[in-house]
Amino acid sequence: PRYSMYPENAEHHAVQTYSLAQHSDYLGTTQLIHNLRPQHVIFFHGSPTYLADLTGLEELQNRYHLHCPATGTLVELPIGEIFVQPAAPPATNYEGELTELDTLVNITLPETIIADPRWQDFADTGLVEARWQGRELVLRGLSQRELLKESSNSRIPMNIDCCGTCRHQRGQRCWNQASPLYGFKVTPEGYCPVFESMTD
Repeated sequence: PRYSMYPENAEHHAVQTYSLAQHSDYLGTTQLIHNLRPQHVIFFHGSPTYLADLTGLEELQNRYHLHCPATGTLVELPIGEIFVQPAAPPATNYEGELTELDTLVNITLPETIIADPRWQDFADTGLVEARWQGRELVLRGLSQRELLKESSNSRIPMNIDCCGTCRHQRGQRCWNQASPLYGFKVTPEGYCPVFESMTD
């Protein structure tokens, strides 16, 4: 008998892959996803903790079908109008205390947070970035790599088409309403199809 991987009445769809030449960080990955606008995104290579974090990002969950399967797990990719998002990984919350002083604000968190494997990366430099996301304040640890990258970003040549030389990039965010990255934090070396040079 002759066996076929595809039943005769099955609908066939093209699967496209996009390989990154270099290691991609959080911002680069989300920027790529927003540029490509796929229906499904499968995270399968990297630290399980960070993959779970990417899968749990609300900005991605609201727009795409996200999958983070264990190795060897079959993933079905339904194509169509119905958006059925897999459940997000459980959130890990830490309650702390906020103290307002004359010249600064002190946020105290319980020491149990150190047991989280992500803590070492968060506390790598001892520097954090705080930003408002709606009514919530989001804290993010700054890595040594980011600090080094920031110092080298000022050296991006103006003749390179990238977010760092785009007229719509301000405060590390894209403000071009025609861009798929509008409102998102972007990397200076990133790019989108509606790039407009500062010098034009």
